[in-house]
Amino acid sequence: MAAPLTQEHQIFLQAMMANRVMLYDNARRMHHEIITSASESGADRKSVSASQAFRLGDDPAPFDRFWSDIARALRFLDLDMRRVKWPEDDKLYLGVVNKQGGETAKLATRLSPEQIALFRVVLDEILRDDRSAERGVDVMAALNTTQSFGTQTQQGAGGNTNDALSLTQDQATSLAKMSKVDKEQTLRRLCVDGWLTQGDDEAGRLRLGVRAFLELRDFLLSNAPQRAKEKWLDMI
Repeated sequence: MAAPLTQEHQIFLQAMMANRVMLYDNARRMHHEIITSASESGADRKSVSASQAFRLGDDPAPFDRFWSDIARALRFLDLDMRRVKWPEDDKLYLGVVNKQGGETAKLATRLSPEQIALFRVVLDEILRDDRSAERGVDVMAALNTTQSFGTQTQQGAGGNTNDALSLTQDQATSLAKMSKVDKEQTLRRLCVDGWLTQGDDEAGRLRLGVRAFLELRDFLLSNAPQRAKEKWLDMI
């Protein structure tokens, strides 16, 4: 059984829940400030000695033990706290993730079924081969794929689901009916929420966001092309 969380744990967790994802070094800095505030309660911040100032070179082990205690407590709520290195910038991130339900359930429940279906189709395109996993997919090509996929599904015969993407017939039909504007707005929202990231090149290539690596780890490792899987194994 996990030990009860201290007040410092609870303050840190509240901040992480509000942010969902944070640079690991920023989370370390926040932890330091919380612990320092607790030990220097009532003291003027300016009076804190230089020896208590946060330094990136300090041993991260105490912080890792601190957030690992939170992670153990969260498991009773079907949540977890994870650390990953995002391939886009090679920086470490810490995030609170949802362990409940399937991969689709881990997407924000604010998304409609067709918006989730859009993400799943784009995700499949990114994971199609090592080239697309590394470089991403052209945003217009991705939009065209979602339209052709939906059309093919409507014309397709028989089955109720698409095995590769686990989309229901209703989701695929709804996806095909989404306007280009709705799809573009959904993709922007997925980028803002950290599920995807979009390059600033002319093609606006879509790649996996840091939140996808945090929350969809098992799915990505199970479905990634071989070279990408080998690279990501060391990062997530």
